Amino acid sequence: MQRPIDRFEAGFNQVILYLAYLVALSIGLFAALIPLNLFLIKTQLGSIWWLYEGVEYTLYFGVFIGAPWVLSQGAHVRVDVLTAALSTESARRVERIVDLAGAVLCVLLCFYGSRVTLWEFQDGTLPDKDLRIPTGYMMVIFSVSFFLLAIEFLLRFRRAGRQSDETDWAKPRVGF
Repeated sequence: MQRPIDRFEAGFNQVILYLAYLVALSIGLFAALIPLNLFLIKTQLGSIWWLYEGVEYTLYFGVFIGAPWVLSQGAHVRVDVLTAALSTESARRVERIVDLAGAVLCVLLCFYGSRVTLWEFQDGTLPDKDLRIPTGYMMVIFSVSFFLLAIEFLLRFRRAGRQSDETDWAKPRVGF
């Protein structure tokens, strides 16, 4: 019988995988739209006027929303000089401390981002661009991202605390 936390972790992993698929789809879409836009401009058929600012917004979205999946895969940038020099048990303890510190930092950034989100919606701030997405929506992405990262750090903390001979807990996994 699965415990509720195991069911939550499985559901959470599905959510962040779905978000990673959305990010990958957006990158693929822009990889097709940029040459199309260049073709339209060169043949003087018009242009996709919002494309470059759309790419900018999508990269912002992708970096923040894709970060929890990257962290869950162990594909993020990390320096293992210290943990490589320690025993397995000591390295596991250091990993748990770093995961807990990461969760605390992400909760603080989520709190800060939520406050700024409310201020941005109250002010009705709009960027000085042709494609004008209210700044509040961009701050929602920031806050949600750090909320998801805090959850992933706590799940990593939990996983690092379990002894498992089946998998190498420190081995990064990459790809879909």
